[in-house]
Amino acid sequence: MGYLSPSELGVRIAELRTQRGVAQRRLADEIGIDPSALSRVESGERGLAVGELVALAAFLDVSTDALLLDDGNALPLFRNDGDEEAAAAAVDEFNAVIDDFLALKATLGR
Repeated sequence: MGYLSPSELGVRIAELRTQRGVAQRRLADEIGIDPSALSRVESGERGLAVGELVALAAFLDVSTDALLLDDGNALPLFRNDGDEEAAAAAVDEFNAVIDDFLALKATLGR
């Protein structure tokens, strides 16, 4: 998993802004930049300062990771094809494995 290019980031920002029904001018005002600067961000011609990025993520209600990371090929760590009971059983089994590991670690003194 890597980071998006500036143009890919701009597309992601534009998509999120559009999905939320927010005008470019309003988002630009919220993060403290000129609307023309936001236009350049969305076209990949300008980057964002850290503070601008954090403000943008907060306003769009997404994490900075969700903005910056190329997760197109990301796979979930866990997958539950069952019901709630199967999920609870899987969590219990996982917790048992962790408990066994910690007990072994304590026994070995590490």
